[in-house]
Amino acid sequence: MSAAHIQNLEHQVKQKDEELAGLYKQQATNAQKMLSLSEKAQADAKLLEKKDMEIRTLQTASENGDERVMDAMRVKTTLEGENAVLKQEIESLRKNIEEAHKKIQALAKENQVLVERILKMKNQQADQMNQMNEMYEKALKLAQENATEAMNNEKYGGLPDKTGIIDKIAWQRNFDVQLPVRNSKAFVGHKGQASALAFDRRGRTLASCGTDSVVRVYDVKTTTLSDTLSGHTAAVLDIEFSDDDKMLMGAGNDARAIIWSNETKRQLLTLTGHTSKICACAFSLDSTKAFTGSHDRTLRIWDITTGGCRKKVQCGSAVNYLSVCAGGNIVGTAHLDASVRLWSTRDGQEVASWTDIHTRQATSVEFSNDGIYAVTNSRDNTLRLIDIRTYNSIKVFKDPNGKYRNSHNWNNACFSPDGKYVVAGSSNSELFFWDVKTGKLAKRLRSEDERVTGQTGNTTCVRWSPNGQNVVSCDNLGFVMFWTP
Repeated sequence: MSAAHIQNLEHQVKQKDEELAGLYKQQATNAQKMLSLSEKAQADAKLLEKKDMEIRTLQTASENGDERVMDAMRVKTTLEGENAVLKQEIESLRKNIEEAHKKIQALAKENQVLVERILKMKNQQADQMNQMNEMYEKALKLAQENATEAMNNEKYGGLPDKTGIIDKIAWQRNFDVQLPVRNSKAFVGHKGQASALAFDRRGRTLASCGTDSVVRVYDVKTTTLSDTLSGHTAAVLDIEFSDDDKMLMGAGNDARAIIWSNETKRQLLTLTGHTSKICACAFSLDSTKAFTGSHDRTLRIWDITTGGCRKKVQCGSAVNYLSVCAGGNIVGTAHLDASVRLWSTRDGQEVASWTDIHTRQATSVEFSNDGIYAVTNSRDNTLRLIDIRTYNSIKVFKDPNGKYRNSHNWNNACFSPDGKYVVAGSSNSELFFWDVKTGKLAKRLRSEDERVTGQTGNTTCVRWSPNGQNVVSCDNLGFVMFWTP
């Protein structure tokens, strides 16, 4: 073998070695690439698995989203239905508002008519008041002419029986009323509570009533019991004489009012129709009508001749008390809702009202003998003086020491016969006297029933005798007490 051939073979071997080395190198590179590709494949597999999970999650979310969409569609449908109903209701309300507006306009016109009517009534009342003042002047003149003869004939006063107005003016002008200074007489008038008291027009007779369901009649001069009247089946809450002294009326917890003859003491009439207890009663000045006030929230006007109800007046609140003005044309009522109202005795129409003068229930309203003023009492422990000519509350009577306490829903206050003082009973059987002119507390008296019974009662009623000589009170222990100067 030649050297050239060997050299050629060696050259070929060298080339093959180089090719083999290149192949090994390529193999290593490919192995490295394969490893990288394997790692990438694994990463891609994981990513694919992750994406697959995301796809499944999105599919689930999509399904849930579809359900929410369906729910939203259902809610939308429901809301659309409700919206349609609301539109109908709004349209109905709009029509109602239009109708209400029309009614308001109609009521405004009616209110204007009523205002004009009230103004007309007030003008008529002013004319009546002027007529009454003229009548009073004439009555006063006549009373003065007969006063001397009357005083000589009657120890307890009084003029010839001409008219009720003359007598009332005579009482007012011819008696020098003095404030009492002592509790001169006290006795048990009723078993249980004594509810109310009433004098006859001349002050000779006193009547009391109580929870023992009877009315007792006393001779004022001797303070002795003269008669006991029965007929009620429950507590008697109020008592009143007619202005001609011929009748006596009691109002009871049995929702009845009974009228007796003051002469024979026989029962004349029973007035029925109220649906709750009757707390107050009174007669008209001509003694042809009776007035009753009840917790059924009505005032009733009765015909005494027939016993029938002439008028039923809706008062809006339970009636605690009522009284008739000296002129006879007005009846006043005090109510559980703290209001005080005036009504025409002729037709029962409301004349005036006060709803903000007291903060608790009003317990009474009483008129002065000249018919000019009214005094109210209340559970807020204040009294108010009202000018009937102007319908204004002009004074407040109260105890500066805060000792006056009104403890009963029908506890009254009343004027002295000359109109100079107002008296009201308090707890512990105390009496408080105020000066009408100054509005100041003039006197405070306490009874001696504690010394007799070991306890004190709460005053339920107080009355000033028409001749000005006595003040009489009663309390929830059944006591009747005379107070004298």
